[in-house]
Amino acid sequence: MAAIENSALMVYARSRRDLFRIYGTLGACIAALMALLSFPVALPIGESFWDTYIYIDGAHRMAIGQDIYRDFHAPVGPLNYVLFNALESLFPDGNVVFVIQWSLMLVTVPAIAVICWHALARGPAVAFALLLPYLLFSVLPFNDSSWNAFPGVDGFAYYNRHAALLIYLLVASLFFVRSQVALVVLVSGLLLALAFLKINGFMAAGMILAVALITRRIGARAAIVVAVLCLAVTGLIELRSGVVSAYVASVLRLIDSNSSELVIRILTTGTARFDIIFTSSLLAAYLLWSRRRGSPDLVRSFDRDAPRVPHPNRLDRDWVWAGTLIAANILFESQNFGGAAFISLWPLLVVLFLGRAPAERMRLSPLVVLIGLIAAPPVVGVVHSAAHAAASSIRDVRLDAEHLPAAMSFRTKALTLEAAEKSRPILAAGRETYQRYADAAILPAYWLYFDHQFQLNVLETMDEVIAAIHAREARLGLRYDVIDLRDFANPIPAIMGRIPAKGVSIGGDPFRTVLPLTEAEAEMLSRTDLVLIPTCPVTMARRKLLSDYAHAYEGFNRVQLTPCFDALEHPDHSS
Repeated sequence: MAAIENSALMVYARSRRDLFRIYGTLGACIAALMALLSFPVALPIGESFWDTYIYIDGAHRMAIGQDIYRDFHAPVGPLNYVLFNALESLFPDGNVVFVIQWSLMLVTVPAIAVICWHALARGPAVAFALLLPYLLFSVLPFNDSSWNAFPGVDGFAYYNRHAALLIYLLVASLFFVRSQVALVVLVSGLLLALAFLKINGFMAAGMILAVALITRRIGARAAIVVAVLCLAVTGLIELRSGVVSAYVASVLRLIDSNSSELVIRILTTGTARFDIIFTSSLLAAYLLWSRRRGSPDLVRSFDRDAPRVPHPNRLDRDWVWAGTLIAANILFESQNFGGAAFISLWPLLVVLFLGRAPAERMRLSPLVVLIGLIAAPPVVGVVHSAAHAAASSIRDVRLDAEHLPAAMSFRTKALTLEAAEKSRPILAAGRETYQRYADAAILPAYWLYFDHQFQLNVLETMDEVIAAIHAREARLGLRYDVIDLRDFANPIPAIMGRIPAKGVSIGGDPFRTVLPLTEAEAEMLSRTDLVLIPTCPVTMARRKLLSDYAHAYEGFNRVQLTPCFDALEHPDHSS
């Protein structure tokens, strides 16, 4: 009897140790992130920072009471800006890249905590196998692939990385959470987050959940409860704000504008992510071949020690799930540009590994090799980018910007900063040359937006034009309350504490995400006090953005604020 009691105490003690290791790791990570958000950190600037400015712009608009999809259009869901506003209000000095990247953890930390609780039933190694990838892709603001040889944080594709993480947690929930109540809550919360974060992530999740319902990995009763909960929450949000119907209408307008490109984008995804699509397809083929040879199904072997209720049917096969996740991720990635491709395969890889007999798990086999080939590239890509940026930024110099907030502090190579400063007078003097590039519908350099020098010029010219606006207001005794920037994003009103113009599409890619201007939107735009026009350099996108909105600015007076910024001034303010 004493031996049984001692054994029970040992199990309980080990369980407490396991809980402390898992939740201690999670808690320590969160504490470290909070510390980093408590003071300004100058990060090494990276490629294509447009999405960073979208978050600043969109969150500021919502904070001052503008209605998303009515007063302005956004290429993604409103949850992005709500979470950013929430975390920024707690940590106003935190670097904007960190705040955006970590804002989703307000949603995902409770989810991973519940998933790890259930995964611990199989041992701490299994819980860590789910927790550590989650932390890696949640914490590091890097995509798993880069378009620039120089290191720096990735200031774009936040919402792609965030959606990929939510799908990761959804797949982990389907395989590791045994409580039906917990599963319903997790699936409902993750689905709602995906719906209001990025709609193509929601579509990919819908494909995964459809297969989960067909295979009975989630029961019909649970699926009905999930549907009722999601509809109830969206109904309440719609009744309170009307944002759901406006969001759906905006998405349908975007789909209508881009439907002809869907097949092309799927083909592009197939080539751009050929490495992981090829290896994961080999895995699905290997699993199917193994089943036809009579080998036990690894998903069923995984479930044997912890039976599910309801019990999955004969369609719940390892190769079916591998094929489903490949197809769902191809659909998801076809509408993305960067991110963390295919990380939602990771929970299935853990399942397949655990489905083998314990004695065979560490034995080299085609399955183990394929699991390694699929899991390694995203991890290696993100870790390499982070390590390279950290190591090479030791001698970086800080960008000295008088009018930009501490949250927008960045560092760069001294040579890059010098090149950016010397290039601006050349860009300003050569405006006609760059207009000819725009006339030819080409960029002066194919990777212009990924060039660190270009990104520095964007920041420094914004700093200069803010100073010029203040000087002009003081000289003429006026104030520009409503300010617009005819570029991809408009963070200047947020930085200056002014009002951004209504009726625009933020994240303004004029060839993909800018919706045709309605008369009501043109009327709202006509009340803009100052329309900023960047000219260093003139590009076809910037020029098309201006021409698409030009009829709203009839009667405006064009002035030059700086060598790199012109402006259209409302007639009421014309000097």
